[in-house]
Amino acid sequence: MTTTIGRTVLMVRDLDTSAAFWTQGLGFRTLFSGESDGFPLLHVGPGEVTDPGLWLVPLPDGAASARRPGFPSLVLYVDDLDATLARLAGVGVDPVAGPDTDPDDGDRFAHVLDPDGHRVVLVRLAARQER
Repeated sequence: MTTTIGRTVLMVRDLDTSAAFWTQGLGFRTLFSGESDGFPLLHVGPGEVTDPGLWLVPLPDGAASARRPGFPSLVLYVDDLDATLARLAGVGVDPVAGPDTDPDDGDRFAHVLDPDGHRVVLVRLAARQER
């Protein structure tokens, strides 16, 4: 039996602002934009619609975010941490932690916040750098 991750859902305050972060800042593609069962939905990801991706769903008016400050909502592996951070800087996003290198395994990482304060950890795995 095989189990894989299909989608991660992030509740957001503004779909357009979030779309810019994920598509322009991180290079994800818009895989679906519209409604699902009467609710607005934006599906973004690095691959195809059947690959793992994110569903960005607007918070209902007046609803509080369910995120926990300081805890990552998502960890993404990137091919080039410096290039990814430069791309994010182009849309006004700077790291809130790092970039830094893990002394045990050599992984490079940085933490950024999306427009809704979701902490996203960007990691360049050392094992991938050696290939």
